Amino acid sequence: MKILYRYLYIRLFIYLLITLPSFSIVVLLAELVEILRKIKNFETFSLILYIFYKLPEKIYFILPVATVIAFILLIKELIERREIYPILLNGISLRQLGLNLFIFPLILSVLQILNLEFVMPSFKVKSENIYQKLKVGKVEEEKYLIAYEKWVSVGKNKFIYFGFLDLNRKIGRDIIYVEFDKNFRPIYRIEGKIFSINKDKIKVFDAKLIDFSRIEEKKINITKFHTYYITPDVNIKNLKNLFKIKKPVSMTDYYKSAKVFEKFGYSANYYWSRFFSALATVFSPLILTIAIYPFLWNKRKDRLVLAFIGITFYWYGISFLTSLSESGAIPYITIFSIDILYLTIGIIKLRNLTFTEL
Repeated sequence: MKILYRYLYIRLFIYLLITLPSFSIVVLLAELVEILRKIKNFETFSLILYIFYKLPEKIYFILPVATVIAFILLIKELIERREIYPILLNGISLRQLGLNLFIFPLILSVLQILNLEFVMPSFKVKSENIYQKLKVGKVEEEKYLIAYEKWVSVGKNKFIYFGFLDLNRKIGRDIIYVEFDKNFRPIYRIEGKIFSINKDKIKVFDAKLIDFSRIEEKKINITKFHTYYITPDVNIKNLKNLFKIKKPVSMTDYYKSAKVFEKFGYSANYYWSRFFSALATVFSPLILTIAIYPFLWNKRKDRLVLAFIGITFYWYGISFLTSLSESGAIPYITIFSIDILYLTIGIIKLRNLTFTEL
């Protein structure tokens, strides 16, 4: 039986090698047409690099579809060439056959995780850098731009620590401002729990100023202020460049951002919804295959249409639930209901799948 499954895995892999590049080329051509409509600085090499760096992101959404189509082609060929009959006559049921073939989309799901966690984040940064270089317009910023636990230089011998900074709302928590003399000895330090930024000023609430000017006399003066203004050479645009803010892409990015938001008392709905959405869809090659596999053994010619309807509903359903969870209308865990629904349908149909359905 190992020879049989090895043969079927090879067939699936060949079909995947046909469908995945085909869909990828179509999607990337659409991406190229879109960027050419906006481009101002035409550079062939930069365009090629841009398309290349967009490839992992496109594959993440194309791979589940390509996997299902590979199964459709395999099963269609097994039926039309009557290769399924000797398999069944050797005591291998359609259920058993499916359970063994599901190893293939499981491996692809693992590759999806590796792509999402390790490839897509760095490639997305590079594609956006090229996007700016081509001068196609301002890159769409992340809905929430934050920086946390960061030290930045804001002038000669001047440094600021931000525990948490919301770059969109220009407010934050936990700030430390330190200024040194030319010998790099501390002159004074300002601390505060809450602050806001307005142009070139930072307004610190319930601030504490620690004066080190008489430290040689072993004297440190501490003064408290209801509000205190810091005026370093800083503005929001420069801060964004200093922090090298990047959009969260991987599940790890969304998880870390959500925990930081909650730590500082901010709503983390956006990040949690994106985290659970990524967690739900990363296994989509396996889930969609399990759900659609039993229907592929039906002789009805519209099985291909039903498969595409199922795929479309899956992605739009998860996107809809993600939007609802972001607004707080439903719990984050509800996003998994689509996966559970598809798995339930697939398992029920798989248990009842017999030779008589051919």
